[in-house]
Amino acid sequence: MTTSTTPRPDDNFQLTLNKILALKPQESIQRLLDALLPVAEQMVVRRPRSFHKNGPEIYLLTRGHFWLHRKQDDLELSMAVAPHIFGLAELVLPFGDTTYVRFAPESDVFVISGQKTQNVFHHQPHLWEDVTKVLAFHLHFSTWRDLHLLNDSAYDMVRGKLLELEKQNDVFRQNNSILNYILSTTKLSRSTVLRILKDLTEGGYVEAQRGKLVSIVHLPLRY
Repeated sequence: MTTSTTPRPDDNFQLTLNKILALKPQESIQRLLDALLPVAEQMVVRRPRSFHKNGPEIYLLTRGHFWLHRKQDDLELSMAVAPHIFGLAELVLPFGDTTYVRFAPESDVFVISGQKTQNVFHHQPHLWEDVTKVLAFHLHFSTWRDLHLLNDSAYDMVRGKLLELEKQNDVFRQNNSILNYILSTTKLSRSTVLRILKDLTEGGYVEAQRGKLVSIVHLPLRY
């Protein structure tokens, strides 16, 4: 089982991530699920789904997790763990068919059209406050992701992804190697990631077994 490391006072990456994850609006998500599930349809999770193929659609995740991908190059942008709700941004301000979602096989997912969702919110306008909280959470997490991806340091990218992976449960870490997780969520080369991971594991900073993350002992701020 992974032991979460205690961040240093000057470790902005980890401090910010911990703060954002603690702000996940669980109560708002549950109220939205309670309101939308009765008129949603359970879907088969075998295939990826677009947010805009049939007009705006809202996805309700009650078990498991799913990944958000950029369509042009399949880059994994983020991952959501149940309970969660995704697609609200398209409901408020449609952007188009630029992303898709891929679901873990064990997930329970329900889908509801944008029109049906609007009808529910029309009769229960207080739910818009919950929508804004969920969207704010997504925005904060995207901002954190940019902190370590939009820079020139490959190590900062690897470090950020290791901190992300550390937050996932044991089942997820056992099913996803460190290397594959980082390669799927960044544009770094395989050789670069392997070199940094080799230095971190041999230096005793990261403990791994068969390529899977066991624990983070300490991640230095500089490489």
